Amino acid sequence: MDEWLNVLAATLAVFGVVGLGGLLRRVNWLTEEADASLLKVVVRVLVPCLILRSVVGNPSLDEANNVWLPPVVGFGVTALSFGISGLFAWMLGPKIGLKSPAARRTFALAVGLHNYGYLPIPLAESLYGPGDPMLGVLFVNNVGVDLAMWTLGIAVVSGSLGLSGLRRMLNGPSIALVVALGLHMVDARSWWPGATGFIWQGIDWLASCAIPVALLLIGATMVDALGGLRRTKVDGGALGRAGAIITTGCILRLGLLPMMFLGLAVALGSSGLIGSHLPGGGASVELQRVMLLHSAMPSAIFPILLARHFGGHPPTATIIALSTSALSLLTMPIWLAVGRQFVS
Repeated sequence: MDEWLNVLAATLAVFGVVGLGGLLRRVNWLTEEADASLLKVVVRVLVPCLILRSVVGNPSLDEANNVWLPPVVGFGVTALSFGISGLFAWMLGPKIGLKSPAARRTFALAVGLHNYGYLPIPLAESLYGPGDPMLGVLFVNNVGVDLAMWTLGIAVVSGSLGLSGLRRMLNGPSIALVVALGLHMVDARSWWPGATGFIWQGIDWLASCAIPVALLLIGATMVDALGGLRRTKVDGGALGRAGAIITTGCILRLGLLPMMFLGLAVALGSSGLIGSHLPGGGASVELQRVMLLHSAMPSAIFPILLARHFGGHPPTATIIALSTSALSLLTMPIWLAVGRQFVS
């Protein structure tokens, strides 16, 4: 019970800040005009600082398995998620109201892509502490998820090969990760501590702002998405017919896929069926914790934008993102509490 309450408290803290962002949008204190500039600050300044703080000097990244294996796992698990959700979309699509191919492709993307950044990071800090080495491994793992999203994800939602999205991986966080790994390799934090201390202090301050600001923006975006959904239709039908889509999406994203994540986390461990045959002894405890956090996540918000730009069906992505996010407030503590019994 104590374990579940700790996880619940961490989850409520995250969703509390998201809810505050939604409230700020409703009272027009956080305006839509401010979104673009705030997002640039988050992506180009605050998150890169968070990556630098989490990676440089992180002892877990001295292990080769924590550098090459996490991106492979991130890509592979995301690809499997796309495949499973796509299979269900084509098998059940006409029965649950996904009439058009665009709606079925969007369902596969929205259910298959979990929120892999702005929710797992604060949860990791709450559950394991702000300086826990797993945060650096999480950022390395997300490189693989990013790659899967900008290639397979775009291919899924557009119906064509998505290699054109590779150039979008050249962004602030990815550049910061490469720089951070380089600085870690040369032990940059130990250089002239007195002379460079103010730089790392500034980076720490900015890093501490990254997640709260990002969560406020997520809350504002969800309010906008909900407002847009009220003014539109789901795949040519009334919103009242979206119940089957929501139910199927929630069962997959918050039920079946978490079991896959946790099963792979155990199998990839040093004594697991897969990990025992991998070089270096399989997945580290840090990587298993990352997989545990990702297993409990709802669908990401970003597929709404991908559906708009790549010929998908935005209302389908919107109802999946909103419904899984709302229900995950109940399921997330359960999965994290259960999963921590299997992952040290």
